[in-house]
This record gives sequence, structure tokens and C-alpha cells, in this order.
Amino acid sequence: MPREPNIWVVDTSILVGYLRAGRHGEFLRREIARGGVFLPGVVLYELQAGATTRDDRADVETLRRALGTKIVGTASDDWLLAGRCLARYAERWGRVRPRDHARWAWALRRLGAEIRVEALTS
Repeated sequence: MPREPNIWVVDTSILVGYLRAGRHGEFLRREIARGGVFLPGVVLYELQAGATTRDDRADVETLRRALGTKIVGTASDDWLLAGRCLARYAERWGRVRPRDHARWAWALRRLGAEIRVEALTS
């Protein structure tokens, strides 16, 4: 009976170890080339939000291109936009606080998204 191929759903911790310290490199290169690595969209978001330098952002984009349709769970562009938004916000204002929603509109407009922010009161 033929053996089923391994499918790997990779978590943020594995990719951060690879991007920061080169850990898991042989495994990731082999399995990505084989088509056995899947990435939850939220992991792409987490990586993008944590990208603090131009090189970091380039690494995330390279990974996104390498995985293509292997990014699962939601539209990868939506997670990428969310990550970029958080990264830009943090660069400009520091840590994100829930009360700073008006700044979300600014960050999203800068990234080309149309959004309207309203305050709801009860």
C-alpha cells in the first residue's frame, strides 16, 4: 500500500526561527519545494505585522510568493493587508491600543483600502 505524502501546516514559531536564525531551513526548503507546506493566513498576517525592516518585509513577500495557493484559511491578501496595517501603525505610533481606531482609517487609506470608521455609543 503506498504511503500518503506528508502535509505540514507551519506555525509562526517555525517560520520566525527560520527567518531570524536559519533554524528548520533544510526541512522548509525541501517541503516547500515538494509542495507539502501549507501556511494559515493568520501566520502570514503575524509575520507581516512583526516585519520591522525592509529586509523583513522582503522575506515575508518571498515566502508568500513561494507558497502561493498553499496559504489557506482566508484570502491571503486580506491577512497581508492586516499585517501591513499593524506594522505601519506601530512604526508611526508604537503599540496598538483599541481606542486608537481613527488611526486605523489613516493606515488603511495609506495602503489603498477604502474604510469608514464610526464611533458607536450606547
